[in-house]
Amino acid sequence: MLLSQTHQSAFKGASSLPGWLMGAWMVLPWIAPWSPSPQANTVPLLVSWACIGLLLVWGQRMQPLDIARAWVVAALISSVMGLIQYFGAASAFSAWLHVPGLGEANANLRQRNQLATLLGIGVLAVLWWQALGLKTRHALWMLTLLAVGNAATTSRTGLLHMLLVTSLAVFWAWRSRWNTPRFSPRLAFWALAVYLLANWALPWSLSILSGQDVIDALTRMGHNEGCASRRVLWANVLELISQQPWTGWGWGELKYAHYITAYEGGPEKRFCAILGNAHNLPLHLAVTLGFPITAALGLVLLATWAWARPWLSRLPEHQLAWSVLAVIGLHSLLEFPLWYGPFQMAVLLCGVLLLAPASGFKAAPSRGLQLAGGVILAVVCLVGADYARARQIYMPAAQRWPVWRDDPLGAAHSSWFFKRSAVFAELTMTRITPENAPWVLAASQEMLHYSPEPQVVRQLILSAHRLGRQDLVDLHSARWRAAFPSEPLPGH
Repeated sequence: MLLSQTHQSAFKGASSLPGWLMGAWMVLPWIAPWSPSPQANTVPLLVSWACIGLLLVWGQRMQPLDIARAWVVAALISSVMGLIQYFGAASAFSAWLHVPGLGEANANLRQRNQLATLLGIGVLAVLWWQALGLKTRHALWMLTLLAVGNAATTSRTGLLHMLLVTSLAVFWAWRSRWNTPRFSPRLAFWALAVYLLANWALPWSLSILSGQDVIDALTRMGHNEGCASRRVLWANVLELISQQPWTGWGWGELKYAHYITAYEGGPEKRFCAILGNAHNLPLHLAVTLGFPITAALGLVLLATWAWARPWLSRLPEHQLAWSVLAVIGLHSLLEFPLWYGPFQMAVLLCGVLLLAPASGFKAAPSRGLQLAGGVILAVVCLVGADYARARQIYMPAAQRWPVWRDDPLGAAHSSWFFKRSAVFAELTMTRITPENAPWVLAASQEMLHYSPEPQVVRQLILSAHRLGRQDLVDLHSARWRAAFPSEPLPGH
């Protein structure tokens, strides 16, 4: 038994089939392997929101333990996945596991920092579970696996998470020093020690086994990544904010803004990738929505935080919720986890922990929440079917669905939610002629706002040249040299 008898009755998890299904719905978004093109985040978002809808319809009686246990299970599974990837064995499980390069660990979240954040959440959930009755010997092996998995990510964010989690455990233990249950600082320091040891042991082991050298998170803290660094990225974003401080560039327009802007300084002063997010939530809101709206949202958040007074929390489940929000908040200052479904679900579950009574939800399910869940499920089905239709043009002919096999481009163009991906596909497949050059020029200018990739800019330059628009040729040739310096200029 993982739970001691003392706390088993007070925080009993659901043991019936619906209870296990409820746990599966909370775990699935973290480990689901599906991420088909052209928009890799669409299906994971749909899976996450389908699970949210199912929980609203059938999972309203969840206990705090159900949530914490789901986070632990998701983190443990993902840690094992990450270690399999790290040592180069993922190809044996390619049907169910993302296959990155040797020495990389990102599980099915496909990004090292996202895996590190999940593992940080998992550590917090284990500490909470142990405070409520999980046997210490089980907490030790769980924390060991999570810490080693975090080290395998080589994520600097993961290093910060381990320091934050340890600090939170110490703070909550002090805050609840006269109460039981409470977080265990000793277990938190155990996890931190294992993590630091694994930062040395994993690269050494991989080097012995494969001859490949991997830079660990501690070394990466002082590593200069040149034009791909956060320092360059944030400097570019601040310059973009200064150009449109009041209204911003518009939601979803950061890629275009970065492409079209000629930054001061040499190539090393320009972030050398397509910039879809500011990798800092306040900066992203400022560059897209403008400073006034960002300041207003910040004041609302600050007022809510001051009203809630999380530092005074005494209930363990509230401490867990605020700690998970702190981990996601730290990640949001360095990247954009809230753009991804699993983290959206995690934030909502934190709300459940903060609103739930100590004994969990016992009353009859809310009809309003069930209706909301049904609406979410209907929308997910609608968007999912539309995405299946829109992506046919991106699939090999033999894999296309029979109903759309004969005219995949027409099917994509009839999409309700993904028309731009259809235009992108048609544009990049079109050979420019005198007859279609006006359409290619117009479409390529539109697609700069969708995804300013080399194949889009190439079509723009070539069609502008054919139509005698030398002004556009000169402008976008200059932007090409800045954005894609290693690529030959179209037409040359």
